[in-house]
Order: sequence, then structure tokens, then C-alpha cells
Amino acid sequence: APHGSALEPLLTWLQDNLGRDLTLADIAARSGTSTRTLIRRFREQTGTTPLQWLHRARIRRSQHLLETTDHSVERIAAQVGFGSPTAFRDRFKRTTGVTPHAYRRSFS
Repeated sequence: APHGSALEPLLTWLQDNLGRDLTLADIAARSGTSTRTLIRRFREQTGTTPLQWLHRARIRRSQHLLETTDHSVERIAAQVGFGSPTAFRDRFKRTTGVTPHAYRRSFS
């Protein structure tokens, strides 16, 4: 979202809470709107849905952790809010085209 957008506080909160198991209802409650209004505003300002944005943010955070820590893939999956290492690996590969292990190897 553009700097100074109405979503900025919500996006900051989402970044700070990536490790939590957040639902669309949780995000809407935090923003003080209905899920429908949230999705519409989110699309207008970010070009994506709240959950797609959240998944991308989780992958970006996991990339940073893979690059800068020696945490296990399992630990990183939990830190960035994926329910299981398998779900994390699948989403990571679908998003980046490589597995978390291959991604990490490219930085060592």
C-alpha cells in the first residue's frame, strides 16, 4: 500500500503478527470493518486480497530468516505463521519456484 494509506496501521499490525494464525475475520475485526469492506479496500490499495498479502509477507519474512539465520525450516515455518512445515514448504515452492532448503543453499 502507498505510504500514508489508510491501511498502513493494519499492514504494520499484520507484519508484527505474521506468526499468529490469522483469519480474514481476525483481520477485519482489527480493521473495524466487515470482511467484504476489508477485501474491497485492500484490493483498491494493494491490488491483492488480505490473505494473499499475508501469505506473501510470510514468504518474504521466511526468505529473510533463511538468508540470515540457521533456524530449521520447521522453526521458520512456525515463526512466520504456517501451521505445518509441509504447508510452508508447499507455499514457499509455489511462490518462489524453489524449496526452502534450495533457497538457503543459494545464500551459503
